[in-house]
Amino acid sequence: MMERAIGNLAEAFETGNPLAPLPVQMAPASQDDAEELAGGVLARLGFAPCGLRLAPAADGSLITGPVLEARFLDDGASLALEIMRHGRASAALLGVLGAALEPEATTPPEITAIHPALDVSASRFTQGPADRLAEIADLAGLGLLVLGKRRPLPEAPSRVMLIEGEGAPRGRPFDLQAAFAEAAAEARRLGGLPAGAVLVVAGLGAPVIGLKAGVQFTARFTGIGKVSAHCG
Repeated sequence: MMERAIGNLAEAFETGNPLAPLPVQMAPASQDDAEELAGGVLARLGFAPCGLRLAPAADGSLITGPVLEARFLDDGASLALEIMRHGRASAALLGVLGAALEPEATTPPEITAIHPALDVSASRFTQGPADRLAEIADLAGLGLLVLGKRRPLPEAPSRVMLIEGEGAPRGRPFDLQAAFAEAAAEARRLGGLPAGAVLVVAGLGAPVIGLKAGVQFTARFTGIGKVSAHCG
């Protein structure tokens, strides 16, 4: 049953065709099962992840999945809603590791540079994921990552605003060091990462916003920069 589930998810990811909910006998029963499914999907597709992504699930919890360089877009990108099923955007940062994350270590991750980002999640399931385990199996809802300019890691605290259209919400503080430490702990739990790999922390300080046709989304980080995308 695991092989069938892997095949179904891999085909949906590759073709963009929607996927019905996994039958009970194929659905993951634990986080370990879900992560094994996701690993099988990556292997079936022949994708080599370049890092780890910690992002909000549809139920509001945080889930862990792979980062794929082929899913990076530049600032100002246009997003095609027809391929972003159940798409959601959140403010994110991508950090570049200056040193390996060894599995047994407990030291803070060495982040040499960061990019402001918009994390855009998606689902291969027609009606969205049945639960967080199904979402983890579906590469943690991996969609696209829109990246702004590379910056050094700021020393001062930062605030983030996630702006939909012409709105101007009040910026919200977030703990940058704690966010990357949590992502690093997840990476170590899963075996570690080499120097040069990336950590993505999404859902920072601001609510997740559903994608809407014709609307621009912008994430602004004080002391870091901003990044925008437009929904076609």
